[in-house]
Amino acid sequence: MRLSEDLRNHRIVIRDSGTGETAADTVIAVYDADTNEITLDTDQIALREGAEISALIFSANGLYESHGIIARRMVGRTLILLTEGRGRDERQAVRYQVNICGEVDFISRPGEGKLPGGFDILLLNMSSIGLLIQAPGGRVQTGDTIRFTAVSKGQRLSITVEATRVEKAEADKEKIGCSIRLVNLG
Repeated sequence: MRLSEDLRNHRIVIRDSGTGETAADTVIAVYDADTNEITLDTDQIALREGAEISALIFSANGLYESHGIIARRMVGRTLILLTEGRGRDERQAVRYQVNICGEVDFISRPGEGKLPGGFDILLLNMSSIGLLIQAPGGRVQTGDTIRFTAVSKGQRLSITVEATRVEKAEADKEKIGCSIRLVNLG
C-alpha cells in the first residue's frame, strides 16, 4: 500500500499479527509516502521492535489495509514501516475491533423504499470490506442498505453498508454483518 495523500491525524487500528489482538487504536502523527513509514505519538504499544502488524487506515478516500513491522520505538513515539499485504489471504480480510457508537441516518429496504433511522448502533469490528454492528432487534433485515454516522478520534465517519446477515445477540439486540458500500470521512 502506498498512499500519496497526507494521512496525518487519520485514525489507524493496529493488530498484532502473531496474536490477532488489537494493539492500538490511535491517529497517525506523521506519514512519509516516500518511505511508506508512519509515526504514532505513543510509545504505549506493547509490541517489540520487529513485531509484525496489520493496520486498518481510515483514509479520506476510504479504508485501507496494510501489513508492516514495528521499526523503531522512541520516547513518546513509535515508527511503523508499512509493507505490501504479503501473506494475506485476499478472500478474507482481517477484522479490527473498533467499538464505535453511531446513529443510523436511514435504512433503504427493497420494496419499501427509504425508512427513517434515528436509532443508535454499535460498530463492533470492521475490515477493509465489511463490518459487524449491533442494533436494536427488529430494525434491520438482510438486504437493507443502512447509512449511519459516527465520530471516532475526532473524525466524522459516514458509512453506507448492505446487511448480509442478521442474528440474535441478546434479548433486544441483533448483530448485523454488513458489506461496505461507501465510507466518507470528514
